[in-house]
Amino acid sequence: MIGLLLKELYTLRQYLKTLLFMLVLFAVISAGLDNPSAFLEGFIILMSAMLTISSFSYDEMSKWNRYALAMPLTRKEIVGSKYLLSIVLCLTGAAISFVISQIVLIIKPMEEFGLREQLLTVGAILCVAFIFIGLLMPLTFQFGVEKSRLLMILVFATPTAGILVLSKMGIPMPSESSIITFAKVIPVFTVALYVLSYWISVKIFSGKEL
Repeated sequence: MIGLLLKELYTLRQYLKTLLFMLVLFAVISAGLDNPSAFLEGFIILMSAMLTISSFSYDEMSKWNRYALAMPLTRKEIVGSKYLLSIVLCLTGAAISFVISQIVLIIKPMEEFGLREQLLTVGAILCVAFIFIGLLMPLTFQFGVEKSRLLMILVFATPTAGILVLSKMGIPMPSESSIITFAKVIPVFTVALYVLSYWISVKIFSGKEL
């Protein structure tokens, strides 16, 4: 499994320059925002998560799965390496975003956004990233990268559209107690969804002809 993870990381090295460029660009753009720290945290973590889906493109172009199955590797291990990659990327993105956020807060302090709020923001974005990947991974194993890109847009757009519709309808925001309860439940829901997503992906990939 470690060998498969290293293969994934080596494959994604060429994305680093693009990511660094985008990070600098969005850092400049976010400078005028009220809370650039939270914006950068969200951008870095979600971009890190999306790298997992990008890794499927290289696998398809190189016919990696056929080659991998010719070696003493099981389909379960191949699927597991993708989920392990997503965890490593998301946690790395979270660590990097936390450090950058700390630097931003030193340059542009915010009275109501201290360490506690920063950690809560990182945790919430991490949960969102894992939920999105948990939804997208089975779709990518089933339909491939190109078709799943359209589904990816739907996965991102649907909750955004839902929030906009609710706000237009004048429905009041959740109370503070409801938000606290939700914050306690969402990590458990995220872990359960990820486990279920892995199980579904294994089922899909195990029954797929390559």
